[in-house]
Amino acid sequence: MANTREYRSPDGSLRFEVLTEDDGDVLLGFRGFEWHTHADLLAADFGVSEAEAVEKFVQKLLNSQSVIAISRVGGEIKDICITYDPESETQGLADGVSVELRLWDGRTWSAA
Repeated sequence: MANTREYRSPDGSLRFEVLTEDDGDVLLGFRGFEWHTHADLLAADFGVSEAEAVEKFVQKLLNSQSVIAISRVGGEIKDICITYDPESETQGLADGVSVELRLWDGRTWSAA
């Protein structure tokens, strides 16, 4: 049976999940949205075991060291992701599309 750990942002607006499926695959993403990543991909990126990579990724998020991009169309949230290139997220947006860049603790992300 699948196991899920859920984290809620301090302002209550974000729900991040770590889902361990029956086959052992671990997926990480924001509840109800398409974007996600997998433990094996994180392990390859970080050069550590899958379990260590998941914990490192989650701790970076919870400690507001990861930038979260919230994409909206006409004011409605369409996707939420963790971005590695926040400055590119707001470039070339179509009419009616906006992107909010924030941290887990609710602060707005700033390049400074």
